[in-house]
Amino acid sequence: MKKKLFIIFISVIFLLSILSFSFFPIFKAKLNGDNVTIEVFNNYIDEGIDTCYGLRLLGCKYKPQIEVINNVDINKLGDYEIVYKINYFNQEKILKRNVKVIDTTPPVITTDKEEITTCPNNLEYDLNYQAIDNYDQDITSNVKKEVKDNKLNLYVSDSSNNLTTKEIPIKYQDEEKPVITLKGNKTIYLTLGSNYQEPGYSVSDNCSKDLTNKVQVTNNIDKEKVGTYYVTYTVTDDANNKTTIKRTIKVITNTPSNSSNNSGKKIIYLTFDDGPSIYTDHLLDILKEYNVKATFFVTWQHPAYASAIKRAYQEGHAIGLHTYSHVYRNVYQSVDSYFNDLDAISNEVKNLIGIESKLIRFPGGSSNTVSRITPKIMTTLTKEVETRGYRYFDWNISSNDTQTNNSSTIASNVIKYLKNGTYIVLQHDTKKGSVEAVKQIIEYGLTHNYTFLPLDMNSPTAHHKINN
Repeated sequence: MKKKLFIIFISVIFLLSILSFSFFPIFKAKLNGDNVTIEVFNNYIDEGIDTCYGLRLLGCKYKPQIEVINNVDINKLGDYEIVYKINYFNQEKILKRNVKVIDTTPPVITTDKEEITTCPNNLEYDLNYQAIDNYDQDITSNVKKEVKDNKLNLYVSDSSNNLTTKEIPIKYQDEEKPVITLKGNKTIYLTLGSNYQEPGYSVSDNCSKDLTNKVQVTNNIDKEKVGTYYVTYTVTDDANNKTTIKRTIKVITNTPSNSSNNSGKKIIYLTFDDGPSIYTDHLLDILKEYNVKATFFVTWQHPAYASAIKRAYQEGHAIGLHTYSHVYRNVYQSVDSYFNDLDAISNEVKNLIGIESKLIRFPGGSSNTVSRITPKIMTTLTKEVETRGYRYFDWNISSNDTQTNNSSTIASNVIKYLKNGTYIVLQHDTKKGSVEAVKQIIEYGLTHNYTFLPLDMNSPTAHHKINN
């Protein structure tokens, strides 16, 4: 009996155990895939998880609620977690996936040339470059340079230690010749017997440093013989590139000091009206360079430049009187008005140079018609000035520099009328183009054996027909 009861008890227990196991809850959860490493900026789609729950009797056929917390930023390097919160039978289960965002793309170095050509022994290179990284952007400032085996090596690493190198071949050569720049004129005129004074020069070179002291200067000048000579300048740079240039020296006959005994000769009297002005000192520089003397019929329109009158006198030029005001309606209002104006400019000139000038030129010339506000005044004045000890000069060549400022045209206006004879040329030192034209006129005159003289009281005059 006892044995039977024990068997029944064991059977009940077994049955109850089977029934309990059949109704026992079950749960499954796992990550789809592994932990993830992705390239920055690349799209990422999470594979999620595989999970279910249920009873053993019925199987794992229910899907639990899942909350996913995903803070992965594909635009920023770093380590991230994706958290999966799973709820089933009022319980919570958590799974995690590690996601690593990395950068394995090296920077890109770009240059404006694929080869460098530079001077021998040069340590600086004319190369523009830029380093751009997909993540760090512009990292040009991080580029390191090293010269090795005739190559310029560029190195740069981004913040993820991705290294990029670029080699730029270096070609060392110097094929450019030095440049010699002459100071002063390329053609210099010397009067017979005068010593040549070197105006100077400078040298520039693309590779070599200062070569000025290496210039060899030679000349074949014979100052005692009229002719054309040359000063030769030669310099060689460190790469044996050689440059030679020449300056022309023309030795001409002595310029006479006055106009006496020049009848029948080729003589030019350069005369300048209306100054001094901003251009007068430059004109004096030109005249000094060619050792040519001229005549200035001055005014008091621009007293700020009066010092040029004194300079002109000290450098041997003739100073004549033109007008104090240069206002025609005032100057030619009457005979007294004219002489009042003339006395005013005469006094200013005397205060500057210490002597009283008796050389004059009427405003507009003796043939002017603007003086008709006072009938017959020019007929009277042309006689009266000589009675008072003055000598007036008109001109027989006009440069027409009041009509144009083109220096070549102005020079041509003078040169085309030059033949054998004596010429008084009208110009204005208030005109920039006229001042620049003087070089061409002088060079033509010297080359064609003209003598340049300043006017004096014994000079031949050029008088126009009186129109009033």
